[in-house]
Amino acid sequence: MSKGRKAGDLTARELKIRVSNGHAYDHAEIALMLELPEPARTICAVAAFTGLSRSEIPALKWEDYKDGEISVVRKKSRGHIGAPKTTAREATVPVAPLLQEILAKYRKDRNYPPVEGGWMFYGSKEKKPIDMDNLSRREIPQFINGAWRGWHAFRRGLGTRLNDMGMSLTNIQSILRHASISTTTAHYVFPNPDKTKAGLRKLAEAVRKTYKIKV
Repeated sequence: MSKGRKAGDLTARELKIRVSNGHAYDHAEIALMLELPEPARTICAVAAFTGLSRSEIPALKWEDYKDGEISVVRKKSRGHIGAPKTTAREATVPVAPLLQEILAKYRKDRNYPPVEGGWMFYGSKEKKPIDMDNLSRREIPQFINGAWRGWHAFRRGLGTRLNDMGMSLTNIQSILRHASISTTTAHYVFPNPDKTKAGLRKLAEAVRKTYKIKV
């Protein structure tokens, strides 16, 4: 997409992507999503706590989840199941205890019957991998007061919040499964204005005290 294109020239999908690219879900937004009806609640939880993408989540099978990890071995794109986007994306992602509890409850409450393919999230009618676009259009916005910013904002949110909490960029890169750490730093870790201001204040005070600066 050309950088010179105006908003009026963009398709609806491109506009949604642009909005998503400028947002990273925060803790309050994630908590709100965890009040959604199923299956949106559990799918949003997977997106929020693993960073899996909108193409990777519908391609998950229950066999991919074991020993506290999810193995990413396929994706769904335009209705077709194929290999992940890159070799780096073919990896395992640790599953946080809260997400383990959510997945266990979801599986128990749904009393999952075996379906062809063993999909973790599937459509109620055809029993095929769930359509993430339909889910986000029909099952989410009306419950969160229009606060929906797209699936990719979960990946950006995960990277940004882990960075805020002090996790190393190398570990964040590993969780998001980027081939290059430059991708992580450039697009998946948003600056924190409060921490920036606090850091500058701390620096200024250190200089003031060390060198006896008077104004």
